[in-house]
Amino acid sequence: MQLIATLLFSILISLAVSGCSNKENSYLSLSLTPVGHVEKSAGLEISGLAKSPNQKEVYWAVNDSGNPAAIVPINAQGKIVSASGQSIPIPGARNRDWEALAIDHSGKLYICDVGNNYSRRKELQIYTIPEPHLTSSVSEKAELIRVRYPDQEHSSPDRLIYDCEAAFIFKKKLHLLTKRLFDASTTLYRLDRKEKNTVNDLTLVTSFPIEGYVTAADISDDEQILAVLTYKSLWIFYDFPDDDFFSGRKLKVELKGAGQIESIVFTDNENLLLVNETKNQLFTITLNIK
Repeated sequence: MQLIATLLFSILISLAVSGCSNKENSYLSLSLTPVGHVEKSAGLEISGLAKSPNQKEVYWAVNDSGNPAAIVPINAQGKIVSASGQSIPIPGARNRDWEALAIDHSGKLYICDVGNNYSRRKELQIYTIPEPHLTSSVSEKAELIRVRYPDQEHSSPDRLIYDCEAAFIFKKKLHLLTKRLFDASTTLYRLDRKEKNTVNDLTLVTSFPIEGYVTAADISDDEQILAVLTYKSLWIFYDFPDDDFFSGRKLKVELKGAGQIESIVFTDNENLLLVNETKNQLFTITLNIK
């Protein structure tokens, strides 16, 4: 069933692209069935995934608030692949509300402590570490980058627009997409400054009416396709100029049968791996955008 759904999705994407020469949105729906499960010992609230550029078939995972400050290496079948069979602790880090994970081409991991459900946090934390080797019992000590939204003058519990669960690296810079409970849109910010001993203002880039609450994002290895998840849908952005992701072509896919997916990662330039946060179910989707 999963192979049929994936093949059908590829065909539908091809049809949507070939039949849409302008940049208006296309809309599809897709029913998903699990292809596997992440081991329970990896954690029960996986909130971020990132593919290792240096270690074959390794995906790094982090868990949500209330879990240890640690990173978990898994494979595409959900099995923990560290030598110890356990997560790898991160010295110098605290898991207040880890909601997103990204990795650059050199293997530097960005662990984003940016959860802010009630928009009351004015200062957020991003930890960086070189990705550990699978034989490591502990990672290198985390470096801390303190950040804030430049347009957040005070706590905003009345508007709820400064939560964030999605991050990705584009042109060597970390990008964050907010989860706006106030209006179901998203705002894109970029990390340009990483100065120590100060709070760095993020750069506000743009906003987009994404029609849902953003839970995850990733960009393909060739940086040509941006995938963004909401609670109910997968958005695909492509044919965009430079970093103007939302001005190119767009495809919205309603996901059915997958539950609350809060992690997504490209396994290559055409395939996606997704994890349901509450059930640890694994899903795959193949894109065929040409």
